This record gives sequence, structure tokens and C-alpha cells, in this order.
Amino acid sequence: MDDTDKHYNGQLIEEYQRLKRIRKTAVKENAIETVRDIDKEIRFLRLKLQPLELPNDED
Repeated sequence: MDDTDKHYNGQLIEEYQRLKRIRKTAVKENAIETVRDIDKEIRFLRLKLQPLELPNDED
């Protein structure tokens, strides 16, 4: 894996973490449609990061 791939994966992981933080707030606010949309985005990011392991915390 070259530096470009590492950089791209780093960006995807940062986006994943950002979505998880936003999802947590949306759950607190009972924003059901927003949580559903965020979950779709998270699934898509997981596909992009398939070979990498991400924590499966539901916090």
C-alpha cells in the first residue's frame, strides 16, 4: 500500500468517525430518518474500507 492509499484510507476512517459522532447526537434527538441516512453512509464507507477492520461499537 502506497502513501496515497494510506492517505485515502485515513480520510475514510475520519469520515467514519465523524458520522458515528453525528449518529450518536441524532439518536439522542430521536431523529429517526437522519439516523437511517447516516447508517446508509456508514455501510457505504465500510464497503470502501472492506479490507480494514473498524470497531463495531454501537455507542
